[in-house]
Amino acid sequence: AQTPQSPPLPLLRLPRVSQGAKITQVVGLSEVTIYYHRPGVKGREIWGKLLPYGEVWRAGANEPTLFTFSDEVTIQGKKLPAGTYRFVTFPGQKEWTVIFNSEVKNWGTMYEAKYDTLKFTVMPEAGPNEEWLSFSFTDLTPSSAQVVLAWEKVRLGFKIEFNTLGKIQASVGNWQILNAAARYSLTDKVYTSEAMSWADRSIAAEKNATNLGTKAELLAASGKTKEAIAMAEETLALGKAKEPLQKTDSANL
Repeated sequence: AQTPQSPPLPLLRLPRVSQGAKITQVVGLSEVTIYYHRPGVKGREIWGKLLPYGEVWRAGANEPTLFTFSDEVTIQGKKLPAGTYRFVTFPGQKEWTVIFNSEVKNWGTMYEAKYDTLKFTVMPEAGPNEEWLSFSFTDLTPSSAQVVLAWEKVRLGFKIEFNTLGKIQASVGNWQILNAAARYSLTDKVYTSEAMSWADRSIAAEKNATNLGTKAELLAASGKTKEAIAMAEETLALGKAKEPLQKTDSANL
């Protein structure tokens, strides 16, 4: 007779000492995500002791610290294709070497320099004590941000930049999108040299009170008051000219 077997016990997951974290930041029209584990100081001497100077560090614990970029990114002036990268550092007393490495499947301590894709140096700065390692984004603009690694009393920051203007230029097409791009420039006060072109292209695609009004605001913002007034009057005249047609159309419904 067959002996009945008990079902296998489920594997028990226990909390890790260095717990996982994920942070995502939208920069303009692009996105960057950092996945990492957060070691604690726990009274230890970190720099030069727990982490010897000049030796590779995974910038976290457990699995590798990973950065994912949705688009090509420029980091400290150097271009890096879109994708996911292992993030490693070589801490130093005066400067750190920072590396983005294309090998992402092995354990956190498994680092092979032959897969290095981008490398640069950064000067660390002092800051308030941070018990648990963290990554954050500061100094946000429509196309850039500062990535900051903080642990113990050390801060390491570097700038990342995306080609937001290029993505806008590639996406504009019909008059509504062109007008929306011009209005974005107005409200956020960015890409002001391109905004007038977007408004003109919107008007060329389909002239209406909406995009004429946007151009009038752009002219006023650039100090061309006379041209802005003339454009505003044209906007008002065009709006009035369409009102009877709109009423007739609704009456026939």
